[in-house]
Amino acid sequence: MSADSYKQFFTEADADGSGFLTLEELTTILEKKGYKEGKGKIRAMFNAVDTSGDSKVSLEEYLKAMGQVPETDHKGAAMRNCFRSFDKNGDGRVDCGELDQIFRGMGKVMDPKDLERIIQLADKDKSGTLDYEEFIAQVFGQ
Repeated sequence: MSADSYKQFFTEADADGSGFLTLEELTTILEKKGYKEGKGKIRAMFNAVDTSGDSKVSLEEYLKAMGQVPETDHKGAAMRNCFRSFDKNGDGRVDCGELDQIFRGMGKVMDPKDLERIIQLADKDKSGTLDYEEFIAQVFGQ
């Protein structure tokens, strides 16, 4: 499919003309087009495409997901998705409890003081949590 075809699909799906797709709009258009996967799979797809984490998909996010944007632009999306996987409660920050869940998921139990120290090392604003910028700087050296 060409970029124009993807843009046409996006415009058709954007039922309210807001310039963004909601989960409901995406589900409606995919079902209309014959997509037979369940709503859980559509939600997972939507969340993967929604790299900004604002519960809506912009045309830019959609085109990136469809491979119509240069590969270098995908790096930022990958980093945001990594951050969101750590940010279990979706508040835009990673705290010691969320860090603990990640380590436990990898089979590693950390002392709470060690978790606090990890946060402190990267926590530039001294909030006791890591925001996206702090997380990316620490994990990816960006």
